[in-house]
Amino acid sequence: MNSSMNQNIVCSFIVPIRRVQVDSLEIKRLSNYFRSLSWAGCEVLIVDGSPKVVFEEHAKSWQSFSKHVAPDPRYTYLNGKVNGVHTGVDLASCERIILADDDIRYTADNVKRMCELLDSFEMVRPQNFIAPSPWWARLENARILINRGVLRAGDYPGTCGFRRSAILRVGPYDGDVLFDNEELVRHFAVNGGDIKYALDFFILKRPPTLTKWLEQRPRQAYEDFVMRAKTAAFLAVIPVTLGLSFLTTARTVIFFLAMLSLLSVLLSGRGLMRDAAYRFFPVRSPFYAPLWVLERSLSVYWALYWRVRYGGYPFGAKLLTKGTGVAWIAGGKVQSKNLANAVAFRTLSDQKNV
Repeated sequence: MNSSMNQNIVCSFIVPIRRVQVDSLEIKRLSNYFRSLSWAGCEVLIVDGSPKVVFEEHAKSWQSFSKHVAPDPRYTYLNGKVNGVHTGVDLASCERIILADDDIRYTADNVKRMCELLDSFEMVRPQNFIAPSPWWARLENARILINRGVLRAGDYPGTCGFRRSAILRVGPYDGDVLFDNEELVRHFAVNGGDIKYALDFFILKRPPTLTKWLEQRPRQAYEDFVMRAKTAAFLAVIPVTLGLSFLTTARTVIFFLAMLSLLSVLLSGRGLMRDAAYRFFPVRSPFYAPLWVLERSLSVYWALYWRVRYGGYPFGAKLLTKGTGVAWIAGGKVQSKNLANAVAFRTLSDQKNV
């Protein structure tokens, strides 16, 4: 890393990445981004699991303003990204660490706020918004807003911040799962980590290509299998609609679909209003919620096919059988309890201040 960029380091920034082929345009764009992180005071740690030829091209472009390394072979989790995370933690020289997927884009102000929050909390879990927004990204924004409208902890982001001492204290998390980002958060929760669910802290996420988005459809549905009620609800949408079509009138079918669509729009709209998320999401985003419901209702069958046919979900050359890990349920209970207590505390404080 260039010594001139080593001054005034405020945090270590870990980016696990893997590419199967050289993409010159993407390398250039990521170079600009990684350089901006260095200027913002980050020690940029790029843990690259790409094949040798791709790795070497990345190194040529990034090593002057980052520490570009391969995952440590000591780590052998099925989800290679987790191997990259642990490698990055080992190499980090700062107590404050930001972890982000390669499609997340922090600004200097985002880095500053994350570091400020990490001075008070062991982990910070922000929120994402997607921009620019081709049609498939509009469905994803609607999904994010539905989660914000339904879940006390908000949507599941592709980034978080944590203290190095805290992750070393709580120990390794389950790396043999698809849903690794949230597994880390819930591992912190179940092991007593002090977590800030920063629902008003929004970090930009770049949209995937259409091809990549299509590849992600059954994966996201597979990750949700542990949430049985949610999975059952989406599994039921198509057969219920078909059943109503054969057993009742067209008016009944239209009414059912209209009510389902209205519910999704209202929940997404609730997420849009929560903590003024409309500052970052297009106000029309909730109207794409019914399309996301349709997409997930189809994708859950796609994921079920992988589960029945192969016993898991393909992840590169590996087959992952678990969407979520050992900390999901226990960590979710702790998370819900802590958030409920926080709401109760704020309510009591407000009453005392009246």
